[in-house]
Amino acid sequence: MLKTKWLRLLALLLSLTLVAAACGDDEDDPEAADDGTEEPADDGGEEPADDGGESEGWTVDTGDCPDESVDEPIEGTIKIGTTMALSGGPAAAAFAPVKPGLENYIAYANENELLPGYEIEVVIEDDQYNATLTTPAVEKLLDEDQVNLFTAIIGTPNNLAVRDLLNEECYPQLFTSSGAPAFGDVENYPWTMIGLAPYNTETLVYLADMQEQFPDGGTVAVHAVASEFGDYYVDTVEANAEDAGFEVTTVQRIEAADSNPPSAQLTEIAADTPDVIVAAPLGAQCPTFLKELANQKAANPGWEPRLYITSTCASPILLLLAGEAADGLITISAAMDVADPANAENPAVKEYKDFMVSKGFAADGDFATAAAGWTGGEVTVAVLKAALESGELTRASIINAARNLDYHPSLFREGINIVTDGDEDGFPLESFQVLQFDAATKTYTEIGEVNSEYEGQTEVE
Repeated sequence: MLKTKWLRLLALLLSLTLVAAACGDDEDDPEAADDGTEEPADDGGEEPADDGGESEGWTVDTGDCPDESVDEPIEGTIKIGTTMALSGGPAAAAFAPVKPGLENYIAYANENELLPGYEIEVVIEDDQYNATLTTPAVEKLLDEDQVNLFTAIIGTPNNLAVRDLLNEECYPQLFTSSGAPAFGDVENYPWTMIGLAPYNTETLVYLADMQEQFPDGGTVAVHAVASEFGDYYVDTVEANAEDAGFEVTTVQRIEAADSNPPSAQLTEIAADTPDVIVAAPLGAQCPTFLKELANQKAANPGWEPRLYITSTCASPILLLLAGEAADGLITISAAMDVADPANAENPAVKEYKDFMVSKGFAADGDFATAAAGWTGGEVTVAVLKAALESGELTRASIINAARNLDYHPSLFREGINIVTDGDEDGFPLESFQVLQFDAATKTYTEIGEVNSEYEGQTEVE
């Protein structure tokens, strides 16, 4: 059992004893009430620490780590842990190609000896995209599988569920498959690193494109899931629309568990015929939203709003379900479209596809979704390589390397790198290409140049 588990149990028993002893005295004292919240430990910083290596720049403070294993050299086999939905319904189907993408890149790294003297192993636990299952899955990976680090855990609530644990235990939680800006909080959570486009930054990129398309201003409506995920898009639009020259006509929300067509919400939006819609539905709600919007456009001839939709809806599976209703939507990406025939002869795309097929992946499979797993594996190995080159490979040197990174993934677009700079920049991915989807060809058209305006963001929301 993890050392801090025993400490937490001991602390709980002690607190219960104290509460029992003071029963009645604090009952009416609001300052004495325990609201269940807990201040995160400030165990990050810039003070040099003995990380077993010679990394320059930001280094993690290991002084509060529960044992000395954080600085012990990793030898022989490097075990990478992660969780994702391998069962449990639509999420498992949507994310299914990510698993072979990740596993096959690790196989590629081993076969090409990208980390000489080491064998890399990836251990994947099924949490069914259910945050209540993520913690026991991660605890198993720590206690039984004895992994050295985590990468690409899928889902915002899933990563939040284990963030405290992994920071208390001092295990790198790299490249979360979430764009929640909270995962860029280097000061309070130095062992956790965001992996996707920050949702607020993504929205700012849309606003910048809106200004270019509507230089005289216009109107915008927002449709978003009623969750923290949707809040990022809603709040960013509301906070910045006026400066961009736009009036927000309405904000419509839908519950995360609601799988019905958002007819009432889109009827409200269509009543104002806004110039622009910014949409952040979730998962299976994406094609349902797109189809209902198509119905409203058909019912209001001449109304053709410019649609910006969260990049999490840009999955080929979801767009295939939407069919023609997805035509013309605008989103962002940092990666090349590996499904576009125009990229078929790109050396990196060809090598990726050929290796995947050689390992049994279907030649007509969903390479675009699998590429997320491949790239997650690639950037993780890049961090391990940098950590090894800095000196000894330890958990501390791994997070130090991740926090001082400038790397171009092979399937990324030119001009877009994964860049971090300690606590000065905790957001690895902040440059994006705006894209417009063509449903007939199932490909994207680039709009303008790569937007790198938000590189170096430091604000955590």
